[in-house]
Amino acid sequence: MTADITLYGYTTSPFVRKVSCYLYYKGLPFNFVGVSPVEPDKTIGFSGGTQVPVLKIDDEWRTDSSPIGHWLDALYPEKPLLGKGEAERDIITNIDDWASAQFIPGMIFRSAVDGEKNEAFKKRAWRLAEIVSSGATLPDHIQKAWPDVIATAPFIQHMVNELDRTEPLLAMQQRLIMELTAHLGDGPFLGGLSAPSLADFAIYPQIMFNYQVGLINDLILLQHPTLAPWLERVGNTLPRNPWCVDESFIVNKWPF
Repeated sequence: MTADITLYGYTTSPFVRKVSCYLYYKGLPFNFVGVSPVEPDKTIGFSGGTQVPVLKIDDEWRTDSSPIGHWLDALYPEKPLLGKGEAERDIITNIDDWASAQFIPGMIFRSAVDGEKNEAFKKRAWRLAEIVSSGATLPDHIQKAWPDVIATAPFIQHMVNELDRTEPLLAMQQRLIMELTAHLGDGPFLGGLSAPSLADFAIYPQIMFNYQVGLINDLILLQHPTLAPWLERVGNTLPRNPWCVDESFIVNKWPF
């Protein structure tokens, strides 16, 4: 019998995108239910909290994207997210920890907190609000306030405060790209592994989502001699739109 799999979240969450990539990579059909950041209890009250993603399989559920990956591997071992054997698992786990502690907050969240609050920032924030609202309708006044909402959100603030904010934002982002290149090594996938893993799906969505939904229109990494081929290799294991958003939001097609 096919399990009933439901992913709960908002597609602007990097951790929700990470889990959707797991499911698509493993070829597991699932339903997506949008969660309102304003009223999460309406959809994920059963979890006892407000954290997304929540993945429910039949009558069981889990939160937190990395433990969800472990759970999926235990239930569906084909196309493992954690590699083959303990050595590969350690490599993948270390890169995934770096992604959660450094790459995601440094490349995504810190821009909202420490970046310039100019018109371009506001347009990106309103675009994000529109995407969130397409899955779980936000009141108009909340959508209009979204630039301030994301800059002051406690979860985002907490993750950014764990970073060394004395390092200039641009310098941090340049360093993180260099560290990502080092984690790729000789490839073809992160950690020098022969197949994509939980680590690749922690990073790939955060780069490609922003480009495909038009938050950025110039993806500089497409010119990178090693990261661009890696993006293409990871993307070839997924649908062109693995983001749980309507196709109307895809303004920049998959570029390869």
